[in-house]
Amino acid sequence: MNKSGSFYQELFAELPKNRVFFDYEMKNFSTFKVGGKADVLFLPENISEIQDVLAICRANSIPFQVLGRGSNILISDRGIRGLTIYLGYNFTKVSCEGNHIRAQSGASLASISALAARNNLSGLEFSAGIPGSVGGAVLMNASAYDSEIKDVLISSSYLTPHDEIITLNGAEHQFDYRNSVYQEIPAIILEADFVLEEGNRLEIYGKIQEFQIKRRASQPIDKYSAGSAFKRPQGNYASKLIADAGLKGYRKMDVGVSAKHAGFIINYGGASASDINRVFAHVKSVVEAEYGISLEPEVKWIGDWPEEEIQWQ
Repeated sequence: MNKSGSFYQELFAELPKNRVFFDYEMKNFSTFKVGGKADVLFLPENISEIQDVLAICRANSIPFQVLGRGSNILISDRGIRGLTIYLGYNFTKVSCEGNHIRAQSGASLASISALAARNNLSGLEFSAGIPGSVGGAVLMNASAYDSEIKDVLISSSYLTPHDEIITLNGAEHQFDYRNSVYQEIPAIILEADFVLEEGNRLEIYGKIQEFQIKRRASQPIDKYSAGSAFKRPQGNYASKLIADAGLKGYRKMDVGVSAKHAGFIINYGGASASDINRVFAHVKSVVEAEYGISLEPEVKWIGDWPEEEIQWQ
């Protein structure tokens, strides 16, 4: 903590005491189960609380970081400076009206898929086993089994640095493979609205079960990971390149490339964030040397990383 704990405690004294934490260990808020301490961690319940806490940050030049449910990220062992807003604990409301599912950005994909199924709505089955948040899924156009978020998302809203709430519709999201306009603009995704098709409940649950069986058979879901480690390069697959380079099952201390699916880098339980970072760098280096293809990480590096550790990116 660069600033004193008392400084932050005084600054954020008006926040609900059961939802603001100081010098807080972040590894349990990451699917990799690594990461140092956040100077301040806040678990908002509504948009007004997010706006209020960001106003404090702006007025006092405090940096901030917004997290969904902790997947697709690698938090530094040195932690996160300033304020961390974690949406995946309380900012998780979901609702169904007609053939629309509306969700706050911290809601899990599993929760909206389940709500859709209970209401005989089809289109979100593919998302049931993706361990991320609605906001993260919109940000990166999450996809699986030939379906994408862009297929069912009708609109989303976000908060700008100027405290404005803006709504995007359809093509305004500029969706592409693992990409959206949200990766190009400073925005905090707040809510998403999905439009689905009426379906047969048994068929919907059957499809969810089918996808979950496939996922368990092909992915290391029983290990700590951030999901897919690298984006798919054009005309190829990261997992195939990694496997063909002889790295499937590679292990360095408590970090390795999954022997089940080479597209996953996993923490066997005792790794640090720096250990995981080194394996990412090694995999990228070997594949580039072997095939001349530069793999782009799908994971985001979060927090106070020493520059020399992440120069390889």
